[in-house]
Amino acid sequence: MNQANKTVLVTGSGTGIGQAVARKFAKLGFNIIILGRRKEPLIEASEILNEIIKKEGLNTKVKYYPGIDVADEDGINNLFENIKTEFGKIDIVVNNAGVSGPVKIFTNSSFQDFKECVAIHLTGTFWTSVKSLETLEANGKIITISTFFTEENKFEQRPYRFRTPYTAAQGAKNRLIEALAWELVEKRIKSIGTNPGPVHSDRIYKTVYPKAAAEFLRIGGFSGLTNRQIEIATNALLPYLGEKQDIVENEAKKIAANLVKEKVDSNTEIEKYKE
Repeated sequence: MNQANKTVLVTGSGTGIGQAVARKFAKLGFNIIILGRRKEPLIEASEILNEIIKKEGLNTKVKYYPGIDVADEDGINNLFENIKTEFGKIDIVVNNAGVSGPVKIFTNSSFQDFKECVAIHLTGTFWTSVKSLETLEANGKIITISTFFTEENKFEQRPYRFRTPYTAAQGAKNRLIEALAWELVEKRIKSIGTNPGPVHSDRIYKTVYPKAAAEFLRIGGFSGLTNRQIEIATNALLPYLGEKQDIVENEAKKIAANLVKEKVDSNTEIEKYKE
């Protein structure tokens, strides 16, 4: 299928779900616009997309825009000005950009952590959708990747534990999708929300899951350590969670030895943690 006159924009498309979506549209014959904050993944993604275009014998093109943070109003404004100049119009916009946000109990989340997570997931989706209306025509689509359910129970809407900013932003984003769907009817533009489900990638295994495990330990483990000692231990161990078991065990022993050596809190009976 060659849709050389069709163009799709996918935010956060250097890796993961965004790149997978871009690859699918490349096979369908769309011109592809990808963007994100980091340049290197976008270069790699554009090479993959161009290979698909070549293999399929299509006459389409790929354009990547690095250094684009969807939470940056001016950045999004400039992006769409460039798109109007080069492409004229867009047929589909896919709001995919997102971050995991802080992984800790909400009382320990900073104001800035919460603000940054919501800015990308909610505000970024809102403003990208608004600006896309300058390039979308009738029958255009705004597709937003969102989270409807948690892994614990796929048939029940429940928040992710230790991910309050992310969960709050996703809930609000779902309502935003619905509001856009109602308000864009007269423009004949569809607003669609979709949940691809849990994505078990190396990034998730080495970031979100280890951070959640560390938070479990921080708030409920090591009854003989003070909160400060637990914080030190979990922060030091966090980079190694998700690695092989022997690596984790070796690092844990080093951390325990350092706690003993430094005597972070002389009132704690820390000697029993030497082994």
